[in-house]
Amino acid sequence: MIAAESTELFVGPRTALLQVVRVSSPTLAGPVHAHVSGPGLHSPRHGGALVPGPFGYEVPVDVSEHSPGAVVPAQAVVRSAAGEDSCTFSLVVGSPGWTVHLVGHVAADAPFPVLRAHLDLALTDPAYRFAVTSVELLQPYWDTFPKHRSLLLRLISEGRVEVVGSPSNVVGVTPVLSSLPSGTELAASSLDEAERAVYSSFLALRPAASSPHVMLPVGPPRSMPSPWMTPIHHDWNRRYTWPRIICSLPRDYYVRGSVPVPLPPIDDSPAAVFASHASRLTGAAYPTAALERAAVAHPREAFDLHSDVIARSLAALTSTVDSSVVVWNPLSVPCTDIVSVHLPAPRNVHVSYDGSPLPTLVDGVTVTFLARDVPACGWRTCSLVEDDADHGWKRGYGNEIASTHHVLSYDPIASLVAVDGPALEPPRLTGPVTVWHSEVGEKMVGSSTFTLWHEVDHLGPSRLVGVLGSRSPAEGSLPSVKARLAVAGPPLGPVSPAVTPVYARYWLHEPAPLGGLAANVHLDVLSPTRLRVVAMSDGPEFEGVVRLALPDGWSASWDSLPVSLPAGGYVEAEVRLEGPRTPGCYPVRAILEGLPFEVCDVVLLTVPEWDFEDPVEVLWVASSPSLVSVAPGSSSVLRVVLASGAHGDLPVQAWVLSPRETWELVGPFCVSGVLPAQGRMALDFTVSAPTWATAGSWPAVVKVAAGELVRTTPVIRLEVAG
Repeated sequence: MIAAESTELFVGPRTALLQVVRVSSPTLAGPVHAHVSGPGLHSPRHGGALVPGPFGYEVPVDVSEHSPGAVVPAQAVVRSAAGEDSCTFSLVVGSPGWTVHLVGHVAADAPFPVLRAHLDLALTDPAYRFAVTSVELLQPYWDTFPKHRSLLLRLISEGRVEVVGSPSNVVGVTPVLSSLPSGTELAASSLDEAERAVYSSFLALRPAASSPHVMLPVGPPRSMPSPWMTPIHHDWNRRYTWPRIICSLPRDYYVRGSVPVPLPPIDDSPAAVFASHASRLTGAAYPTAALERAAVAHPREAFDLHSDVIARSLAALTSTVDSSVVVWNPLSVPCTDIVSVHLPAPRNVHVSYDGSPLPTLVDGVTVTFLARDVPACGWRTCSLVEDDADHGWKRGYGNEIASTHHVLSYDPIASLVAVDGPALEPPRLTGPVTVWHSEVGEKMVGSSTFTLWHEVDHLGPSRLVGVLGSRSPAEGSLPSVKARLAVAGPPLGPVSPAVTPVYARYWLHEPAPLGGLAANVHLDVLSPTRLRVVAMSDGPEFEGVVRLALPDGWSASWDSLPVSLPAGGYVEAEVRLEGPRTPGCYPVRAILEGLPFEVCDVVLLTVPEWDFEDPVEVLWVASSPSLVSVAPGSSSVLRVVLASGAHGDLPVQAWVLSPRETWELVGPFCVSGVLPAQGRMALDFTVSAPTWATAGSWPAVVKVAAGELVRTTPVIRLEVAG
C-alpha cells in the first residue's frame, strides 16, 4: 500500500519548475522508481532511482498547464524490489515564489555568553544573521567588552545584525522595529526533522501572509543560537527552488516582502494620556525619559514613575481651569465612574456639577462622588458645596448589598459569598457582616470590606482621577488658558536618576538609568596589584575625569585620569597598586565625573590569607525590624542597618520589595548610601498611612546591593493598625 500527496515544494530552474509529490510506503525496498500521471501532469516514467529526502521519496511533476490552487485527479505508480504498486490522489497545484525568513534573535536580559555565541556564529558563517531585541542589551555588552563595539557596528552596517527596540543614544544604532514576535524552538534530532518543522511552520503562517514572505523567529529569546539555522539555510536551497528558506533579519522580511513595518505600541496609560494633554495645553516638556524607564522598570518603580507623572500632569492641567474639583478621564471613550478626593480637613459638603448636586459620600476627609459621562480624554469641573445634610455611611440590615449592576449576598450558614452579575470571583469575606448604605453605593464589612458602587458596571478601581483645584471659585478666577500657554510649566516627570551614584554595571540589578547613560566606566582586575580602567562614550562626544577611590593604606600609579572621547569611543589605561600586607578585602572604586551624576564601578581586591581560616563577611544585614506598624494618619521609619568587614568604603543601594497594596504606604522604592570601611550604616524607608487608610498587614523584604554583592533582609511585616 502506497500513499501520495502534493506539497508546496518546487525543484528545477525557475523557468521550468516541477512540483514535488511525496510518495511513501512501508514496503518499499531497494531502488525506487516512481512517476505521476493525470490530466495536464507530466513526470519522467524512466528516470533514475529516487533518493529519499526530508519528506520521503520525492517525485518531480510538471504542473505548468494548471494554475496554483487547482485540484487535479492524479495517479502515482511506484516500482521497487517489492514490486509495483499504484494509488490515486488529488494533486493540489502549489504556489511557487515564497520565502521563509529564519530570524535568530537574542533578548535584552540574556547572559553575555549567549550574545557572544551569536556573534561567533555570525563570524564563522557569513550566512547567519540575528536580531538583538533591545538596544539596552548592546550597551551593557559593549560597556563590558568595548573592543567588540567596532565588530558589532560593522555587522550592523553590513546588514548581518539588527537591533530591535526603542530609539536610544547608543551610537550607530537606529532601530526600525519596536518589537519582535516570540521565537519557535527547533527541537529536532536531525537536519531532516528540523527542515520538516520549518516547512510545517511555513504552511501554518502562509494563510495570514499579505505577500509571499513569512518570518519565523527561531529559538527562545535567551538561548544559544539554534544549531539548525545555518545547516537549513545551506541544505534546503540546494534541494528546493521554492519556497526559499534563508537566514534573515526582520528588516529583510519587511523590505523584501513589502510588508508594512508595524507601528510602535502606543502608550495609552493614564500617565501618558494626562502628560500628553498637559504638555499640549501648558507647554511643559513631555516626560519621555520617565515613561520609557517605566516601560522596563520593576513594577513598583513603574508605579512610582507613573504616579509622579500623573500628579505633575494633573497639577498642570488643573491649574488651567477654575473649579474646586477636576475629574480627568484618560480613556478614549466617555466614562461614568466614582471619584474620590481627600480634603485637608473634614468638611460637610456635596459635589455639584453645573449647579446640580451629584450623589456624594463623605467619609472623614475623603469625598467620593459619581461622575457621569466624563468626556473621552477630557475633564469635567465640579464644585464642593457646604450643606447640613448627612452624606455619610448609614447602617443597614440583613446580609445583602446591591448596586444598579450587582448584588452581593452573604450566607452565614455556608460562609459562599456570591456576586450576582457577570462571571466574577466572589470576594474573600467571612462574617459576621454588617451592611452600610450611601448615596453612591453600598458596602459589606466583615473580615474585609467590599463595596458596590451605583451606576458603575465593574468591580475594579475607578478609571477616573479627581484632583482638588488650586483655588475655589469663591477665591477669584484663575488666569485664562491662553495666558498660561505663553509660559512653559515645570517638567512633567523626572529627567535623571533619583539615586546616585549610578552603578556602572547597573544591568545586574535594574534597567538602564532614567534618561540613559551617555558614558560609563569599567574596572578589570588583571592581578592583585594591576587594574585596567576603561572609560567609554555611549552617546555623543564626552569629556570628563575618572577618579580612583582607594582604601586607606593603598597607593596607585595615578588617581585621576582626564578623558576626551569621540562619539562611541573608548579609552583604557592600566593602573598599578601598592597595598598593605594586612589580610582582608579591599574595595577599589573608579568614579566617572562629567555627567549630571556620578557613575561608579567597584572591584574587591583580596590580600592573601584573608577569608581562609577566619572567614569574615564583606557585607551583611546587621539589623532589620520584624514589624513596622502605623496608625492611619501617622508614619514610622523602616530602618535597615548594614555592616561591612571590607577595608574600604562600599557604595550600596537598597530596594523595598512589597505587595501592590503597600506601594503607596512605604517608600521610596530605592535608597542609597556609602557603607564605611569595617563600619555600619542605616538606610531608612518611610512607612506612612494617610488618614483614610484601611487596616491590613503585608510582608516585605529589603534587597541590598553593593557592586555585585546582593543581600536580603528577613521578612518584615508592614501593618496599618485598625
